[in-house]
Amino acid sequence: MDLGLKGKTALVMAGSRGFGRAVALELAAEGAKVALCARNAEDLATTAEEVRSVGQEAWGEMAGAVLAQPLDVTDDQAVRDFVSLTQSDLGSVDIMLVNAGGPPAGNFEDLDEHDWKVAYELTLESSVRLCKLVLPGMKSRGWGRIVQITSVSVVQPVENLMLSSVLRPAVHALTKTLSDEAAPFGVTVNSIAPGFHNTSAVQRLIAKKVEQTGCAPEDVIAGWTKEIPVGRLGEPEELAALILFLMSKRASYLTGQCLVSDGGWVKKTF
Repeated sequence: MDLGLKGKTALVMAGSRGFGRAVALELAAEGAKVALCARNAEDLATTAEEVRSVGQEAWGEMAGAVLAQPLDVTDDQAVRDFVSLTQSDLGSVDIMLVNAGGPPAGNFEDLDEHDWKVAYELTLESSVRLCKLVLPGMKSRGWGRIVQITSVSVVQPVENLMLSSVLRPAVHALTKTLSDEAAPFGVTVNSIAPGFHNTSAVQRLIAKKVEQTGCAPEDVIAGWTKEIPVGRLGEPEELAALILFLMSKRASYLTGQCLVSDGGWVKKTF
């Protein structure tokens, strides 16, 4: 299936590991030009080389260019500079993956006002900023794809994830509202709500659970997989495949949606 992504410029936030890395690799394999950022410069450099290698293996000299820039998505000026650099080096942004490390675990009484402020800046404010920077250009050119990675906490609160369960739904509300405004201009805006996958974020949740309960990491995983009908955690590459479809020309009639990828963990019927 031709996804129609060859030559497109894609902006991938938090692209050094997990979902961001998996999406960046898939985009390169499709011939897209990829700009990725993350806080850890060493991990980012490694991933950028992997992305470049995948593109060259698939397309040779016709492979899309790769740009990597260390930054924190809560740093307003750094994000603005990164978007500007992407536009000058790779061209106007056609595709954007809005992605950031999830807010830390904790129940309501565990969290103070500073925790809430930091989580808001990371989870919602960064998304608003990026959409403001990229969406107008997409609308003016008559085509664009924005995909926001949220969490299953959008549709079903997750134990001990108070910040995520409150702020992630706000991100999807932004998705839904923007999709209505952008649709007449050929731009789609969707959310992806991943369940438990083999990522560093989930490893942090496991460590937190071990600290709280004293159980073994394998017992934490067993407790989760018992509630997942497919009987295992997901892999980042599985989520990336779904995201690539949403970014493609093939998904032109799919917008304003929150697609859940959780192996059946969520119990809602719609």
